[in-house]
Amino acid sequence: MFRHAVLASALFLGACNNTPSEPAPEPTQSVRTAESKLSQIELEWEGPTPLLESIMEASNDECDTHNNWCDGTLDVYGFPWTSTQAPTLSDAVESVFALSQDYGYYPWQDRGTVPFSTLSDQLFFFDALDPALLTEIGNGTEQVQIRYFYSSYLVAPGAHDWNHLFIVLFPQSHRVAVFNLVNHEI
Repeated sequence: MFRHAVLASALFLGACNNTPSEPAPEPTQSVRTAESKLSQIELEWEGPTPLLESIMEASNDECDTHNNWCDGTLDVYGFPWTSTQAPTLSDAVESVFALSQDYGYYPWQDRGTVPFSTLSDQLFFFDALDPALLTEIGNGTEQVQIRYFYSSYLVAPGAHDWNHLFIVLFPQSHRVAVFNLVNHEI
């Protein structure tokens, strides 16, 4: 019994040690940069172009005029690429989810790889993004690759949000767009 009391006291004292720990090393990457341990894609936040930003603002304003029926966000990332093999959509998805806990917060259903028309069908008040997204971020001719995630969750008694997340890879332009649309039940 005495031995356990001494061990417990030692553990308690170690846990209460007021010796300052070593300072955490300064991060070498910006907060808006992420690279997954498995992915080859290192995302660097660029943000939407001025045209895409104005489309997003006007579309969110339109949503607000309809009792805040929806909210949309658009993030654009670039990534350096030196490999002889094309970047993959799986790498882009992994890097996006590694980038932000916001993306990992919802119970996503992976709807798989979808054509651009699936994104276009979900745009609602953000329909001006089609085709501006393709020409503003990409080279206008490349075949974009899209992974679609969906989540529905209760936000209040009798009210759901429907969350649509599209991760769009521009393999030749070395960019990734993340469009997140939340529709609110009112």
